[in-house]
Amino acid sequence: MKIVCNVFVGNRLLPSLSINKPRKHVKSTLALCKHPKSEDYCIILFSGQNKNGTKYSLKGNIKQVLTKFVNEGKCTIQFSKPEHDLFIQCDVIQLKGFLHLLKRALENKISDKELSFSSMAVMPVKQKDIAPTKMNIIKRSDYPVKGFPRTLEELHINDVRRCGVDKGIMNLMKLRILDLSNNCIEYIPEELSKLPNLKELNVSHNLLGKASLKQWSWMEGYLSKSLLLLDMSYNELTFVPNQICKLHKLTTLNLNNNSIKTLPAGIGNLRNLRIFSASNNSLVVLPGSIKKLKLQSIDISNNNFEQCIPNGAAIFSKPLPVSMLKEYAARKVLSARLLYPPGSLPLTLIDYLDNAKFCVCGKACFELYLRSSHNLLLGNIAESVSSSAGDMMYVPIDCYFCSLRCFGFAFQNRSRHPIVR
Repeated sequence: MKIVCNVFVGNRLLPSLSINKPRKHVKSTLALCKHPKSEDYCIILFSGQNKNGTKYSLKGNIKQVLTKFVNEGKCTIQFSKPEHDLFIQCDVIQLKGFLHLLKRALENKISDKELSFSSMAVMPVKQKDIAPTKMNIIKRSDYPVKGFPRTLEELHINDVRRCGVDKGIMNLMKLRILDLSNNCIEYIPEELSKLPNLKELNVSHNLLGKASLKQWSWMEGYLSKSLLLLDMSYNELTFVPNQICKLHKLTTLNLNNNSIKTLPAGIGNLRNLRIFSASNNSLVVLPGSIKKLKLQSIDISNNNFEQCIPNGAAIFSKPLPVSMLKEYAARKVLSARLLYPPGSLPLTLIDYLDNAKFCVCGKACFELYLRSSHNLLLGNIAESVSSSAGDMMYVPIDCYFCSLRCFGFAFQNRSRHPIVR
């Protein structure tokens, strides 16, 4: 049996010789085989620097096998002679299969059919036979005949005029970067939310503006905890779905060149957001929760903002009445960031939670709140402000307040000096 993995060979004699060697894993091939004459099993390690291979016998030579992190694709095999430790990083399924066969070899329970490799004939896996981790598709003929390799970590499908997302993508559990830009995709299936390692998603230059309100559930699930970058520019969007507020790890959001008129009230709950772009849209006002953001850069140039005139009468707002139990419970669910997937609650309650307003303090409010508009200096929320000629440094924001206390702090601005581009 052969597996392709990353291996670092540690020598236990080096610490006693006061020799410090930096740890660096190398792309290698590990082969479990047996000697054709003595029937003894051994492990042979091949790498780019060691093409002839290093042979480690197994009989009475295994000191310890450390498998505490095998579910992360890591393990360590310690040999007695030579005093080497093999620190292995590999695909979880392949690693478990290799260790299972290794255990059976040590117990001498392997048949000849199960292990056909001889130590005299084993060769390292060739580069062309290694499953790829990156794939670029720019024409229909580039699609793999046997489907996408499960080892893919980066996938680019561009300019092939696809109208939907390939179902094979939903099986790529290692995928970190997905680029579907320059196609004709009208909606993204909910199954995309099941990819646990997806960090970057580029769906720019598509037709997501045709998606209905119910076709944005893909922003939930694993993506709410993993997605860092989302590019939905050039999509003919007229609104931004409330589900985007569930992408709690998002650091970069690009909504440029659409027809967006309003942003979700809870967009300020994206506490990790650092780069926000929504230029060339139809925005007339920003949600008040945006005051909670601490951005590195913001670009909302070429929109329809107008200076708002503060309502002086709003200063004398009356105290809010006591909320119903339904509102208190809904606030608690959102503040604790509890998940409520379809089927866990009645649809009416899910819609109730999804359509929450958000106070400038970040708390949710539903039926009882104060509301007021005023102007916000963009330098108060961003270090760098991209602005075209004639754009204002002040933009109007529509604020909701969950209490009189929050209303009282509404006009206290932080003194930050923006860099204007």
